[in-house]
Amino acid sequence: MTKADRARIDEALRRAEEGTSARIAVRIVPDAKIDALERAKAEFMGRSMHEHPGANAALILVAPKARSFAVLGDRTLHERVGQSFWDETVAQMSRSFVSGTPTDAILLGIERLGDAFHLHFASEAS
Repeated sequence: MTKADRARIDEALRRAEEGTSARIAVRIVPDAKIDALERAKAEFMGRSMHEHPGANAALILVAPKARSFAVLGDRTLHERVGQSFWDETVAQMSRSFVSGTPTDAILLGIERLGDAFHLHFASEAS
């Protein structure tokens, strides 16, 4: 990942979280063989994201060498957006990810999460 890619991701994160109480973490791992969902769960717990006030944090984990990724959200976020949100987000991100543009996939995931944050958590901003 280039510095320009990281800057684009950082800016997208700022916009997604701005004015909300929700938080997103992006984790890029170098592993060539990985169960992305299991690793995302471990990262979520290891980063204490499950303790975020409001239970509305999300994690995007990407393993480019394994051509794998996962998107994980805490319970309140999941309750508000529903399973179809996650299914659609993964499907949309998959198209970019499979075509070899993981940064675009990450940006798409952040944008979708940001839209959900602004819809469901804007009035709860701290």
